[in-house]
Amino acid sequence: MKKTIVLICYHLGLWGFLGFLVTLILGFLACCANLPASVFYIFLAIFAVVGVTATTICVSRGCKKIH
Repeated sequence: MKKTIVLICYHLGLWGFLGFLVTLILGFLACCANLPASVFYIFLAIFAVVGVTATTICVSRGCKKIH
């Protein structure tokens, strides 16, 4: 159980840091390209879904290796 928690925190931490960078980059691009805020939020939501999905897959694979 401890390894599962560590894997979850590790992967979500990585995706959180990447999410911060993506937010800055997308914000800059949206500002320069005069994109509406809804497009910006849609791209951030897609990135968040990819991050949670990748975390779930990686943690489940990592937990299968334990047992």
